[in-house]
This record gives sequence, C-alpha cells and structure tokens, in this order.
Amino acid sequence: MPKVANPKNVGAVADPCQLVTPQQLQELGASEPRPDKTQAGGPACIWKNDNLRIRLVPYLNQGMGAVYANRVRFDNSAETVVSGYPGLRFNQVSLSCGVYVGVADNQVFSADVTVFREVRPEYKDRCVFAEKVAGMVLSNLPIAG
Repeated sequence: MPKVANPKNVGAVADPCQLVTPQQLQELGASEPRPDKTQAGGPACIWKNDNLRIRLVPYLNQGMGAVYANRVRFDNSAETVVSGYPGLRFNQVSLSCGVYVGVADNQVFSADVTVFREVRPEYKDRCVFAEKVAGMVLSNLPIAG
C-alpha cells in the first residue's frame, strides 16, 4: 500500500462542487455543477452537458487500502499515480473511466468521467482525462494540517 507523501485534506472543501474552479471547468468543457449524493448519502457533485459528464466524490473515512481491497468490484482496474498521489483507475469501459486518488491515509476522492461526444481531442482517452480532472482537484486541495 503506497503511503501518501504530502497529505492533503479533501474534507476541508465542504461542498464537492467547489473542488474545481470555474476557470478549470471552462478548460475541461464542463457545465454548471449539480449537487449529488452517493448511494450511502454522502456528498458528491456532477457536471453534465451534451458532451461530457464528470462526477466527483470525496471519501473522508477511507484510504487507498480500502479502495485496493475492493478493487475486484471494478471493471478493468489499474494502479496509477496522479500528480504524485497513489491512484486506481476503474470502470475503464468504452465511454467512461474513473480514478480514485488517495490524498491522505484516511482520505480518498474519485473523479469519474463519461464522454458522450468526442468534441475535443483530450476526450479520446477517458482515463487520461479523468486523471487530468483529478490533478486539478489535487491542485485546489489544502495541505493537511
């Protein structure tokens, strides 16, 4: 299990719709945010338009160990690194890809993308695009203190 060298605090951002800036959303080609909930009732956020769907979910009480332990549930999972943080790509299917990123020993977030129309070259590789979204989130998170 990789340790997180420079822990960040995804819990410091109470609203998952604030995990990416308006400028970053414009760069991604995303639309206005819509608050969402996980199956367990936790906070999430979705951006969806005719071309693209992005869903961000913070997990404040689980680390990458729990994600790796449950990876059998995911289609085509693969370990990765996003901006120096341990990650796991999941659900790598034709239109979609997601990535879990460990930001602290007990904090993870997921960035899940679905591309409906490949109107931008960067949309072609969904996993690389999901990791781009995750990298933006990481750049906005405060250092854990």
